[in-house]
Amino acid sequence: MFSLLSNKKSLSFDGEFTPGKTILFLLICIAWLIPGLTGHSPWKYDEAVSQGIVYHLNHGGHWLYPTLGGEPYFNTPPFYFWVAALTQRLLGQWLNPADAARLASGLFMSLTFAVTALGAYTLFGVRAMRASVILLMGCVGLLLRAHEMSSHLSWITGTAMVLVAVPWSRNQSLWAGILAGTGLGIAFLSIGPIAMGLLLPLLILSPVVIRPVLPKKPLIYALAIIFSLAPFLIIWPYALHLHHPNEFHQWWLRLGEPFLHPSAWFIFTTSPLYYLSVSIWFAFPAAPLALGVIWYGGKSLRSRPSVRYVMLSILWFYFVLGFCTQPNEFYTLVLLVPLSLLAGGNIDLLKRGTAHALDWFGMITFGLLTFLLWIGWLAQLIDFPDTIIHVLDSKLPGYRAQFHLIPFLFALFITGLWVLTIMRSHQNARRALINWSVGLTVTWLLLMSLWLPYIDRARGYGPVMASLSTTLSKHSGCVASLGLGEPQRGLLDYYLQLHTARIEVKQNQNCPLLLVQDNPRQRVYRSLNATLLWSGSRPGDRNERLYLYAMP
Repeated sequence: MFSLLSNKKSLSFDGEFTPGKTILFLLICIAWLIPGLTGHSPWKYDEAVSQGIVYHLNHGGHWLYPTLGGEPYFNTPPFYFWVAALTQRLLGQWLNPADAARLASGLFMSLTFAVTALGAYTLFGVRAMRASVILLMGCVGLLLRAHEMSSHLSWITGTAMVLVAVPWSRNQSLWAGILAGTGLGIAFLSIGPIAMGLLLPLLILSPVVIRPVLPKKPLIYALAIIFSLAPFLIIWPYALHLHHPNEFHQWWLRLGEPFLHPSAWFIFTTSPLYYLSVSIWFAFPAAPLALGVIWYGGKSLRSRPSVRYVMLSILWFYFVLGFCTQPNEFYTLVLLVPLSLLAGGNIDLLKRGTAHALDWFGMITFGLLTFLLWIGWLAQLIDFPDTIIHVLDSKLPGYRAQFHLIPFLFALFITGLWVLTIMRSHQNARRALINWSVGLTVTWLLLMSLWLPYIDRARGYGPVMASLSTTLSKHSGCVASLGLGEPQRGLLDYYLQLHTARIEVKQNQNCPLLLVQDNPRQRVYRSLNATLLWSGSRPGDRNERLYLYAMP
């Protein structure tokens, strides 16, 4: 670590890595990461799409180009789907296919945590490592998305690798170059050209703008980047062009060609301030704490090379996302790592009052959520009081919780452990971060133990697909579709191995059956000249329903 990027006088924490602290930190990481990766069916939106793609990869699909419902899928490149398909193939004999594939998300998040810790150490010293990772885990917007199947998770990992490699090149030019090239390749094959727009200028210009991050051996660093990046940029596109030229042309028109035309880089209908407003809650508490340490640190903090580099990265990410993407909160994920590094690396600069306020806000927020989760679960068990039952029935009609001893004991244990942690904690900035992340983790664990059956019943499509399968088994012939969304197409492949003939792609579909997705309250396809055989939807879903018709 280069000395220009550290300031030990501003840190009051002792920074010792005792076995007890290390074990506690790892337990928090595991408790945050593992629950939610298994034990439930695929959920809408990204997960349903990903599960359909991954399942088809392992059951006769094309590994060079993913397919969704039998059609090429080029909204994102295939790297995440490859890894998820491999975990499904390796672990499918012990887990159901959805759970086995979803473990790829846990793999990428583990790598992101490790790279974030390396970046915190390189930029701000050993005492920043745990704080930065704890802050990243505590980001509100990351919790649910980190436990779903999505190519955005491998994109975060690749982005973090590039972000950390730039300052690390000061000490380890070769390994930093390999890290940067591999990260850039992973990001590109996970999200497409936007990864190049975010990371390539940062990789090239940061050493020019901030001299202390200049690589120790620039030539070795550059060659390592080129040779580690080349397989990602060359092998898959060339193989796709060689074996499937038509699909390569589709991919090139969608993802490759725009990157070579600067006039297509900017989207003039976008909202430049969207990600600033979304990150207030999506990246909470990392975003406001990052702003707080910059404010309290003043000019002396902002003049440090480490802080200038992370601030440059954040500002560049905001600029590219704001002008080059359509507003989508998923893109905000890429901001979480640099915001967590900036806040975690300088957390001791926060005033005692600010840390105290965060601590109390976290205790009140998660204390209230924990209380409501327990009360709601008990109300379902005893069918009382009526007010709570009415609210729950309005969201998921007819559901009643069943008592299971092991989830109950687990939920009781973690709730008691959280209360004990709060009672024994000291009021300082680092302890406030731990209390926040532990509180968030406890809330997630309660959801994934006591409430998982309720959530899975509301968000899962298993019963709907089983009912549809029963009806389809009584009729033969192909199935056309109209208005069918990407998640539904993916789940039809996953559950029923069914590829529909989409009328949107080819109008003259001569199929005896027609599957329609519509809004039951505002029907678009009400006037179809066909006989209704079946209809179904998820319990409590008022905006989406599937209809199966027999065509005349």
